[in-house]
Amino acid sequence: MQNRSRLNLALRGTAAAVLLAGLGTWVATGAHRGWTQTSAVTMQKDEITGIDYPVRRDAFVAGVEIPLAAAGLAAVLAGVSLISRRRSAAGLTPAPQN
Repeated sequence: MQNRSRLNLALRGTAAAVLLAGLGTWVATGAHRGWTQTSAVTMQKDEITGIDYPVRRDAFVAGVEIPLAAAGLAAVLAGVSLISRRRSAAGLTPAPQN
């Protein structure tokens, strides 16, 4: 029984860590509300003509699917911890072999 409660706590802790990591990554890279981007466009000004022109550079900008995927995985992990707890409470776990 003690091992089952440790497993439940580990699953819930992992679920919380996954959720926080997903949200943290999304916020740290700019909280972009679109899809993930692997490049960013910045505007630079030509010194001679004064005209602005776009310059593409490599950059990782996490999109909204990152925290959504993290929330989904966290929900699955938390759900597994609840299912295993209900099974042990209902007496559905096999008796220990001596």
